[in-house]
Amino acid sequence: MAGIIFRFFCFVSLAAALIVAVSCGDKPPQSTDDGGRFFPLDVKQSYVKVRNARFSTPHDGTFIEVYANPTSSTAYANGQYPFVQGSVIVKVLHSDPEATRVVGYVAMRKGAPGTASSSGDWEWQDVDATGVVKQNVLVQNCIGCHTGCTEGRDMTCTDP
Repeated sequence: MAGIIFRFFCFVSLAAALIVAVSCGDKPPQSTDDGGRFFPLDVKQSYVKVRNARFSTPHDGTFIEVYANPTSSTAYANGQYPFVQGSVIVKVLHSDPEATRVVGYVAMRKGAPGTASSSGDWEWQDVDATGVVKQNVLVQNCIGCHTGCTEGRDMTCTDP
């Protein structure tokens, strides 16, 4: 009998919590199931394209388009450095020059001061075409290349 009462109490508590959560605010809660990515998978719709597709040897011979979140798109386009905390830049990797077949993503996110002092407080992610994060945080290959090609541009290869 005690087990039934306990289960009933748990059910009533859960139902009450759901009613409170649903009634708070005008909008339903947004899903945060992004697999830990720095960016949404609809990056081509929700971010701003800041560079058209071009061939990139350092990115495994893919064609990359560059997108920036609204926080950083103007700064990227206008060369305003350093980028602010929360800036996210995503390279969408394609197997074709028309940029129609996505084969992966490489993203970088500007953290708070001290987040990653060896890389200008930028963190990187290597993400497969389905959105699964393959490698996270300080991707040494990214840091090595970005250190060499970004003098004065806050670790970004923003030249047109």
